[in-house]
Parts: sequence; structure tokens; C-alpha cells
Amino acid sequence: MKTILVPTDFSANADKAMKFAIDVAKKLNAKIILVNSYDLPYSANVMTSSIMDLLKETSEKGLIKASNYIETHDVEHSSKSQMGNPIRVIKECAKNYNADLIIMGTKGASGIEEVLLGSNTASVLHTVSCPVLAIPSEAQFIDINKIVYAADFEMKSDEKALKNLATLAKVFGAEVKIAHVQDDDHKGTPHAKFDEALGNIPHTFHILPQQEVEKAIDAFADAENADMVAVLTRKHSFFEGLFHKSVTSKIAYHSTIPVLALHEA
Repeated sequence: MKTILVPTDFSANADKAMKFAIDVAKKLNAKIILVNSYDLPYSANVMTSSIMDLLKETSEKGLIKASNYIETHDVEHSSKSQMGNPIRVIKECAKNYNADLIIMGTKGASGIEEVLLGSNTASVLHTVSCPVLAIPSEAQFIDINKIVYAADFEMKSDEKALKNLATLAKVFGAEVKIAHVQDDDHKGTPHAKFDEALGNIPHTFHILPQQEVEKAIDAFADAENADMVAVLTRKHSFFEGLFHKSVTSKIAYHSTIPVLALHEA
């Protein structure tokens, strides 16, 4: 992992994610690419050059200020200001810069707000192919010592996800708690696949009683005092398996600790 994309809207939440990204970049010896997008609100009927010039100027000034902060931490970096929808811009930049990891802030939602408004972060989780590390506004700056991985034992194409999980676990020096939500008739735990992927990284297996997946994972992470939750985002249809994309989104919405969204190959 050599390139970390950090989308920002210059909010306090985005600044928190940027600071977290600086720490990760140092550990990985990676480069940070700051991205800010600007666009006219939907309510605007006329796109005037003066308004767009002002938005562009605000974006560029914000990136200069953020870049100056990163400069003080001796991390290689560059920035990109681009007009357009944030989700589309992030997706394009992730592809164009061959991003290995995206780190961005997220602010949770609940009830009708979650259903109607959605979240840029939750949307990004499902539109890019590289891992996305979502930093909640409530997250505290602590060492990542324990990662809960919400595992789908039926998944056959998770080698890429496990490789990325192993990379970050090594970077943080963290142990991995592999948790699977399943009923009493489970067919067993595929130890070999995880043992091979994680190698000498400390890891243990945990079968959780069947219930709503996000609630089970959240309760387990809380009981284990986990510092991060990792979730596998599937590409398949909404109804296939426990770990369809709504689970990842819900965990990202409601978690108070960083959430790592991994993708199948």
C-alpha cells in the first residue's frame, strides 16, 4: 500500500480522518493524495462563471491549508481540486491514481435521515475496488491493537480482502478477532484459509449466535474493546448471503470506531 487517497470537505470530521491518514502513511511509507470536489447545489438553476470561480478558489485554498499541515509531518503528498459530484470524483481519482487505500471521515445517520439522505462514505464503500477506511466523528485517536473482522465463511473469493487485512494488521501490530454470525448448525470454521492469509499475526475465531449481523458485530466489538471493525463488502446481489452491502453501510453509519471496508476479488 503506497498510495492513500484522502477525500476532504475541510470539515472537522474530514480533518480527523486526514490526521489518521498521516499516521497510517508514516507506518506504510506511503504517499497521501488529498482530494476536494466542488459543485453547484441542486437548487442552483444557473451556473455562472463567477460562482464556479469562487468555488474553485475556495477548494484550492482549503487544499493549500491542508497540504501545509501534512508538510509539517514530513509525509509525501499532493492534492487535487476537481469539479463534480463527490462520489464520482473519488471513484475517478481512486482509479487514476491507483489508490491502494482510501481514508475518509464519516458522520453517522439514523432513522429516516439514513434512508433518504444516505452517506457519501457509505456510497464510496461500494463504488471503489480498494479498501476504504471510514473514520467516524466519534472515533478517538488510539493505537489500533485489536481488529474485529466480520467474516463470511461462505465467501470463496476473499483472498484479496484477507491480504489487505493482513497488511494493515501488520502495520498496526494488531491482533485479529475473526467473528462469524451463524446459527447452531454451522458447518465449522475454515481455519486453514485464515491461518494462511494471516500467517503469524495473532488471530482467533469466534462464532456469534445468529441475530442482526450489524448488531452482533457491534456488540462483539464493544465486548472485546476492539479498535477497528473490518467488513467484507460483496459484489453480488442484495439478497445473497448475510454480508450484502447494507450490512457494511449500517456498520459504517453506526460504529464509533474506524471501519475498514474490504472487497472481494
